[in-house]
Amino acid sequence: MFPTRMYYYVNLKMNWTNAQQYCREKYTDLATFESMDDINRLNPTFTYSWAWIGLEDDPKFWKKIMANNSNSWRWSTTGETSKTTFNIWHPSNPNNGDGKENCVILTNGKWSDLNCDTEKFFICYEVTGQNAKRYVYIKTAATWSRAQTYCRSHFTDLAMIENAAENTAASAVMPAIDEAWIGLYRVPWTWSDKSSSTFRNWRLNSPNNYMGNQYCMTESTAHDWDDDDCSMKHDFICHQVSKLRTTVRMTTLTAADLTDPATSSLFLQQSASGSSP
Repeated sequence: MFPTRMYYYVNLKMNWTNAQQYCREKYTDLATFESMDDINRLNPTFTYSWAWIGLEDDPKFWKKIMANNSNSWRWSTTGETSKTTFNIWHPSNPNNGDGKENCVILTNGKWSDLNCDTEKFFICYEVTGQNAKRYVYIKTAATWSRAQTYCRSHFTDLAMIENAAENTAASAVMPAIDEAWIGLYRVPWTWSDKSSSTFRNWRLNSPNNYMGNQYCMTESTAHDWDDDDCSMKHDFICHQVSKLRTTVRMTTLTAADLTDPATSSLFLQQSASGSSP
């Protein structure tokens, strides 16, 4: 069950980081949304164009690094981030072009991010009796998810590459100029309060990572979302998590003198254990 949140519009122009700090000091955090019910409860008290919410895709956890955050790169076969941190990105990648490049291809021995819905050849792998990886090049164009399904059905999974020797071995099974899916992917966008909510309310053609530096999320007066440069200054929305208080009412039937400290102490101990004095 998700926590109950109250939402507060703040009519102050701040960048995303300062807005986050303000919300954490005055409320709970920048706004998290779990559903359209949350969106429908928004009630701005002033006129605005765009307002920050608590969704971000911090590049320090995925750009040319194998980190261990929820938006970091993961291997298909484990669903986990890299244990070796090995990476061999193309100089201009990963760049999340058009805001939708969340899967990885191998070409000319280097890795590049690409839209997962693009159809490419792909590399599967299986583990041999010597506990080594054997890579197999499949010259059938498929989206990343369809390639993953094929590899899981016929081999172990899409290629997992954990060191330079394995990268060389995977590259050797395909022509250098070809582009092939490997098993690296990531799930972008995380909530400031670390909520696991997967709810999104994108506007048409968003996110798009325009100019390659849009890693924070805004919402419009129509309550749809668009990515923006985190250094821009906008109004913002905070949320406050409601704290539930439980009251227990007790009726006591006893002939004991509860004004006596010893009797009172015994009564409290027995009440906690569920027995009667």
